[in-house]
Amino acid sequence: MKNRFTLPIKLLLVSLLAGTLAFINKADDPVDKIVSALQKWSNANPQEKVYLQTDKPYYLVGDTIWFKAYVTTGAKHQLSAISGALYVDLINEGDSVAASLKIPITTGMAVGDFILSDDLIHDGNYHIRAYTQWMRNAGPEYFYDRTFTIGNSLINNVFAKIDYVYTTSGDKTRVKAILKYTDQKGQPYGNKHVSYLLHKSWDVISSGGGNTNAAGELSIELPNKKAGELSQTYLSTKINLSAEETVAKTFPIKTASLQTDVQFFPEGGNLVNGVKSRVAFKAVAPNGLGANITGSVIDNSNTEVAKITTSHLGMGYFLLTPEAGKSYSAKITYPDGTSNTVKLPDAANDAYALSVYQTSKNDSVLVKISAPKGLSGGSLSLVGQSNGKVYFSSPVPISKSGALLYLPISDIPSGIMQFTLFSADAQPLNERLIFIQNKDNNNISISSDKQAYTRRQKVQLNIDAKDQTGKPVGGNFSVSVVSETAVPSDEANENSILSQLLLSSDIKGYIEKPNYYFTNQNEETRANLDILMLTQGYRRFLWKNILSGSTVAPYYKAEPLGTEISGTLTTANHKPIPFGRVAIVSNKSGFFKDTVTDKDGRFKFKKIFFTDGNEFTIQGSPPKGSHTSVVTHVDQYAKVGPGNNPNLGDVNPDIPQQIKAAVDNELKQDEELVKYGMLSRMQQLREVRIKAAKARFGTAAISESQADEVYRPDSRAPCGSLRECLEELYKSRIRFVQEMNDICGPVWIPTVQRDHMVVIIDRMVVNNPCDYQTLLTDSVRNISKIYAVHESPAIQAKLLSASGVQFQKPPPVLAIYTKNGNYRYGGPNPATVYYAPKGYNVVQQFYTPMYEEPETGPAPSDLRSTVYWNPAVLTHTAGKASISYFNSDQTGTYRVTIEGIDANGHLARKVYRYTVL
Repeated sequence: MKNRFTLPIKLLLVSLLAGTLAFINKADDPVDKIVSALQKWSNANPQEKVYLQTDKPYYLVGDTIWFKAYVTTGAKHQLSAISGALYVDLINEGDSVAASLKIPITTGMAVGDFILSDDLIHDGNYHIRAYTQWMRNAGPEYFYDRTFTIGNSLINNVFAKIDYVYTTSGDKTRVKAILKYTDQKGQPYGNKHVSYLLHKSWDVISSGGGNTNAAGELSIELPNKKAGELSQTYLSTKINLSAEETVAKTFPIKTASLQTDVQFFPEGGNLVNGVKSRVAFKAVAPNGLGANITGSVIDNSNTEVAKITTSHLGMGYFLLTPEAGKSYSAKITYPDGTSNTVKLPDAANDAYALSVYQTSKNDSVLVKISAPKGLSGGSLSLVGQSNGKVYFSSPVPISKSGALLYLPISDIPSGIMQFTLFSADAQPLNERLIFIQNKDNNNISISSDKQAYTRRQKVQLNIDAKDQTGKPVGGNFSVSVVSETAVPSDEANENSILSQLLLSSDIKGYIEKPNYYFTNQNEETRANLDILMLTQGYRRFLWKNILSGSTVAPYYKAEPLGTEISGTLTTANHKPIPFGRVAIVSNKSGFFKDTVTDKDGRFKFKKIFFTDGNEFTIQGSPPKGSHTSVVTHVDQYAKVGPGNNPNLGDVNPDIPQQIKAAVDNELKQDEELVKYGMLSRMQQLREVRIKAAKARFGTAAISESQADEVYRPDSRAPCGSLRECLEELYKSRIRFVQEMNDICGPVWIPTVQRDHMVVIIDRMVVNNPCDYQTLLTDSVRNISKIYAVHESPAIQAKLLSASGVQFQKPPPVLAIYTKNGNYRYGGPNPATVYYAPKGYNVVQQFYTPMYEEPETGPAPSDLRSTVYWNPAVLTHTAGKASISYFNSDQTGTYRVTIEGIDANGHLARKVYRYTVL
């Protein structure tokens, strides 16, 4: 059998070890310039990556999200020592930060939790985002970001879903949203009034309302926007179940486009006349997921030259040899039977084609550079890098037909490798990504003392960790055990330590079912992973910026373990004051420290450890003997806004269906509890909520769903002051009018429909507008949330009553809650700053009950779906560890998931199952 490449080409065999630079003989060699520029950039910009292992893939209101974070850096994914603090945000469908944590990073790892209390969280699609301050230099697209659902608890009896109906009239496509409301058992809420607002970030696009039909459905005609304009919008709705009960529901508008979007990607970036090339394609449906398309490629004479068939999740490829003077189009048939014709990229006469093939043993790659006539005889450069480390670099002489290179990859760490072809003057010409899957990750085996257990029986798991050579390895792992009866899941659709750190963190765009490529790896998964590489772009840097030296120096500093508070002491005219004194005191703990400014008026307090909710008073004073008036300035980074959800494809429009097993499981157990005379699960949850509400002081007297308007400063676009933020958010609904006050002069008064609003700050009514003017003109940094209530007299009365006042006719209310819960009235003193930086959040301990005897009775009371969570399992040098815990009353299959890392950056993941009868 002949070699598949029979063209008269010059064969160049390259066998380079990791990090070796070949064929560099002169100081001005373009390869040397390229490699040196990348090395300089990598040294100045070490990249951090974050992965969060959570205890389960989705949740119910009332659950706790338990997680462990792994922060890595470098080509070998070693645990990072760059940052000492990790920020984790829980963001809801309305692009509002529902909760935010700051947790300490020690030896590249951190642990934390979110309590999904029903007074703060409602059902919907959420995404959890994690980053360090250092990662902000690369931008939010490099943060860890995962979308998941939170379903109803039993005390919320409204379940809702959204569907879409697309209709075409001429060349216009219209979208109709169908909302459906049911109770826990699927019975529709018919003839119930629903009001809605269609939002996009700050803006209300449209509003309206209507009654549901007998099936519990309401049809809403969405505005006729251009493709993509409805992306990242959401419907905020309220359904009136009765005169006393209104339930809020939020729906994401999951339409990335108004029709399936198909894009074509010639391998290496170019179609070249006379050169056979692979052309990959990706078809994305309006819901953001891959669409199976079929079709053919035709030339300008309508002759078919290739077939189009989808291989995996809307992706595939075909072979095409373009001819000079011809153009090509793709005739596509979509899943709904409609068709369209899309023009393919034009082929060039003066460009190179770059192809990369992995050999059958996956220990080397074949790189083929093809050149049309007229481009032979020169010399190009080829560079292969992964995570900023160069593994291959060489000049490549080009013969009449190009060049062929065999490159070994068996010693390169698993992950994405970027091959780039450069011109003689070091300009990037072609790029091809490949994924290397070497057997360099650790192997974990799990065994249990039994394969089948009873309820509440003790379980012992033995863990054995070995490296790729079979030797024991010490590592740090996290283990979760969940009941798959209560929380069924699709492992291929999950995010894992392998898919995140090796794949998702380094390429552009949304990846559907990322863990599919790492679960049951075989020839098919590897082939589909290579197609993914053909359709995605590398995102860590742009070669043209690195080679031109136009990269931007890092703005955000790496944050050490322990908070650093710094600033400047100046005169009123902004002149720095050297040798002035600055004191800091914690208003909560009494911590005190002082220092002296340097010659530039700068001061700094290092390694201050405090929990979240602390406020500091920072006061400056002039040097001894001076009477100069001083102004104290504190350095503060702007907070990261929530931005848009980057995982549109993972947004679930039918949450009730996904959580059906969990809810059915709870309902069944609830019935069992009542049957045996025990307190039902619903009653337990209600008691917990009532007790918690009584225990909290200084928090909101109403739930978020009861407010007409909700504003969280973390959640919206930046603005100068609180008043500006509120005016922008509420627009015509709430206005601020300026009036003259006898005590303090002109003041701003919030109004709604010309009625003055009563202002409540931290559950205290502020009668004198002078006392809240400073808050209105100050930054929103220290504001936790704001509720505006102006359409429900009963809720208005509840807010006012909780603040100790009553009105015969309750006025509209603007309730402001600060982060420290203790707002100070009075005018500002420029020498004194009240500063409430984000402190470390206290981490809960996962509670594991202990039972003396296995449960044999019929009544279940231990209803945990997360049976065990341990974020700190160490195997030490022997590679072994043992853990034990007790099963809950859930029966069926239990799933054990272990993930972790060793000191050399080798990753590990293992899933194990056993049965509880």
